[in-house]
Amino acid sequence: MINLQTPLEVILKDESLIETRIEPVSIPEKKIRYLCIDVFRGLTIAAMIFVNTLAMFDKTPAWTKHAVDFGLTYVDLVAPFFIFAIALTYKMSFSRYLKTEGAIKTYTRFIRRYGAFIGFGMLGSIYLTPEGFGFDWGVLQAIGLAGILTVFFIQLPRIYRFIIGFVLLEVYQFTIGLSVDIEGTIITISDLGFNDGHGGFVGGIGYGAMMLLSTAIVDDFRKINKWELLIFGFTFSALGTALHFIWFYLGFPAYGGLSKLRVTHSYVLLSVGLASILFWIIWYLYDNRKITKEKSYFLEPQGKNAFFLYIIQAAFLGLTLLYLRRDTHLALVFLGAFINVFLIWALGYIMDKKKIYIII
Repeated sequence: MINLQTPLEVILKDESLIETRIEPVSIPEKKIRYLCIDVFRGLTIAAMIFVNTLAMFDKTPAWTKHAVDFGLTYVDLVAPFFIFAIALTYKMSFSRYLKTEGAIKTYTRFIRRYGAFIGFGMLGSIYLTPEGFGFDWGVLQAIGLAGILTVFFIQLPRIYRFIIGFVLLEVYQFTIGLSVDIEGTIITISDLGFNDGHGGFVGGIGYGAMMLLSTAIVDDFRKINKWELLIFGFTFSALGTALHFIWFYLGFPAYGGLSKLRVTHSYVLLSVGLASILFWIIWYLYDNRKITKEKSYFLEPQGKNAFFLYIIQAAFLGLTLLYLRRDTHLALVFLGAFINVFLIWALGYIMDKKKIYIII
């Protein structure tokens, strides 16, 4: 009998000849760009340029300057918002580099990046005295130290970063109340860094706790429930406010009230909470409700080059002093501040149009 089956039919009938191969299919992760992150950064840069311009002049009212010691003005929130803006992408950026470059290169990259913050801050804060050169401890140094401290904990689960951040903050709060003998004069550690504007080097530990807690709130922003930002925001704000009034009425702990210059625990918690609430509002409007149809022509360009624009602002601040005296009328000072904000925006807009993005 002649077998009329084709070779294909034989193969289909004989299961032993069928080789089944199941290979994993790699589906590339969808890259989502959140407008709210650039808008928050852009808003922070605009606010920082505005308040830094006002700070140079003598006749600006108290509410446009940092609180003298204990207290809070909107100016005191700009630096914490800048730290929160960095925390927004800290975890996701670190994870991305870790996946493509490995642990050693990633840790080196981040330590170098935040070391550069400290370096730029030192260069920008040099001043001359009869005894020689000196340095102020400014916001860039504080951010740099905070970023380096955070990198050693960023891979830990979120809950552990919350715990470590709170413990670090309270240890710092206890430490700034300790007294030391400086050439026969008893002074607290908090007073040592008081004149530096951001708590000095020791205050950098407070900013480190601020950034660590911020990364715990945000974590990987792409994956968290966005409503958590609002919950954490109100919780942190309430806790920071409560700690201030506990200190106000009971005097405990030492330097426990709201103070940006001392970077106290109540200041850290309240500012992080308010930053979280503001960022949630921006996310809700720009990414959830899409009120600007996924584009912001005023704030987004600044957010894409936030670090560079912050560094270059020094040139615009210097130019302002060429055409305005320090005792200039308040109206002209405000005009100069708005002009600086506009010029920085224009530079950011041009760079964005030309796809020029400068990062460390």
